[in-house]
Amino acid sequence: MLSTLRHHTRAPGALLRLLTTQVDKYAPLRRNKRAGRNFIDHMRCTVVGGRGGSGCVSFFRDTRVADGPPDGGDGGRGGSVWFVADANETSLSCVRQLLRAQPGTNGRGKSMHGTGGADLVVRVPRGTVVREVREVPRPAEDAAPADGFLGGLARQLQGARSSELFVHYPRWEDRNNTADVRLPADYAAALAEPPAELCADLAEHGQRALVARGGLGGAGNPHFFSGALRRPHFALHGLPGTTRTLELELKTIAHAGLVGMPNAGKSTFLRAVSNAHPRVAPYAFTTLNPYIGTVTYADMWQLTIADIPGIVPGAHRNVGLGHAFLRHIERSRVLVFIVDVSRPQPWADLDALRDELERHQPGLSRRPSVVIANKADREEARANFERWQQMTDTVLVPVSAKLRKNILKATHTIRRLVESAAA
Repeated sequence: MLSTLRHHTRAPGALLRLLTTQVDKYAPLRRNKRAGRNFIDHMRCTVVGGRGGSGCVSFFRDTRVADGPPDGGDGGRGGSVWFVADANETSLSCVRQLLRAQPGTNGRGKSMHGTGGADLVVRVPRGTVVREVREVPRPAEDAAPADGFLGGLARQLQGARSSELFVHYPRWEDRNNTADVRLPADYAAALAEPPAELCADLAEHGQRALVARGGLGGAGNPHFFSGALRRPHFALHGLPGTTRTLELELKTIAHAGLVGMPNAGKSTFLRAVSNAHPRVAPYAFTTLNPYIGTVTYADMWQLTIADIPGIVPGAHRNVGLGHAFLRHIERSRVLVFIVDVSRPQPWADLDALRDELERHQPGLSRRPSVVIANKADREEARANFERWQQMTDTVLVPVSAKLRKNILKATHTIRRLVESAAA
């Protein structure tokens, strides 16, 4: 390093680039630590579709045409909000609390229609469940009066014509009678059709869900030209976009899920068998968010394994990390129970884990599973393992994740279970 600095002493620019390179080398590590602290798997957000642009009131004018036909353009449609499942995202921290699409622009004269608003595409992790949260209506005495634009929509649905639906030409507002005006079919349908309740499960990469539709653009005054109405001095306002309050819940998708007590060696096992590098320390609750690792076999077949934070007795009642991470086990095809065989009664830990899974979701503990007897290299583990084998018919695979012993047998056992579960 000193020789490099002497070489670049007369080149300040090169020295600055060298130091910048050394500093930026550690930027990915800082980003990974920040992403780990900001892991979010449950949140609420508000999505708002873009409002449609208003139609234009305009009439053709030329050198020899003083009073031509109507030529107002239509307003552009508002942008919509889409959720797209992306396998490269691992947390809901990429989703903002308020998501608003771009509104459409207003129409202009000479039949120039407004441009549509751009759609807002939000990438969410694969395995995100989207539910709409219905707000509880306020009591009648506290409710606000139905005024403004939405009040006009309500009166429109009741059959009355509201001037708030229309854009009036300022000088001719008193001469326009909109009571008998027939609305365009798509505009009337958008007024009368309430948005359907939303519930989507984005389980596959690239899967899309429309969560907020953009508002329809207003019609220009040429739409109201007829034999009886030769001079329509009004057009339609654009409609507001759909507004929803959504609840997002992330459920990790993996072939196999590691289930175990705190400090049983789940993270060490994942580091030994896959390309993941979760934090490892000799104390409980080292893992605070799920990690997913990929196991690549000799024939290039790949298997994904999710490391779930430790489960303690009472987790179904939200004790410990509780429900925050029990949801990540629900989508795993195979359960891999990591049990510390050096504890006094390791079989009791296995019974407690299965009981917590069954209480959280009936039938979850009966999925295909394998028991990994970890820390088998310790002195007290041998006697416990032999006694456990005599007590149960469950297949036990003794391993030492720390020393990486008997890892191949464990990974091949997990692969057989996953292939049989998928068949």
